[in-house]
Amino acid sequence: MKEASSGRYLGLPMAIGRSKNQVFGYIKISIINKLKGWKNKMLSSAGKEVLIKSVIQAMPNYAMACFKLPKGLCKEICKCIANFWWGREEQDRKVHWLSWKRLSEVKGKGGLGFRDLEAFNEALLAKQLWRILTSPNLLMSKVIRAKYLKDPNALENNPPQSASWSWKSIHSAGRLIQRGMWKRIGDGSQVNIWKERWIMGSKTGTVTTSRSPNCRIQTVNQLIKDGRWNA
Repeated sequence: MKEASSGRYLGLPMAIGRSKNQVFGYIKISIINKLKGWKNKMLSSAGKEVLIKSVIQAMPNYAMACFKLPKGLCKEICKCIANFWWGREEQDRKVHWLSWKRLSEVKGKGGLGFRDLEAFNEALLAKQLWRILTSPNLLMSKVIRAKYLKDPNALENNPPQSASWSWKSIHSAGRLIQRGMWKRIGDGSQVNIWKERWIMGSKTGTVTTSRSPNCRIQTVNQLIKDGRWNA
């Protein structure tokens, strides 16, 4: 039992303890070993860029699609990549002329298009959550919904302490989805006028008009009559 809890299955940790840096440290070790094999090769800047984007930054994708990696670990991985990019050897530390944040910008803004691992990790987790919300017939969606999404406000509240690290990771991406999610009206019976985003073309998507104390209208369908807006 002890051996099973400390191993990996299909490339992912079987048990997530308190020390996330230790659990996911194998990703950093794999990347360092891969970079060491390239240091002695005569690579141009274009060659380094292709290897970093196609190989190194693809290595943690599988784990990042299921778990939220520690910020410290992401920074350490980015530091290793930056050292390789600027050509630092064991006894020769070269100057980093630009910060990693600048290198992570798209080429149209003066960067090189390297991935910001923290942002990419959040995007992958948001994709998983969106799949759960929009594809309820999937086996994964049914299991997650039955265990963690019984409450309609589950995404707005903090996940239970007993929840798995995988669900806590996916739940943390809910903020990213909510920032860019607008409700589709349909018949309007499920859309709250005052609390939800539903107005297209608006920056916030919410109603800016103050609600009068005597107003009892709650949902969008109460503003519609015979298929049209009831002016």
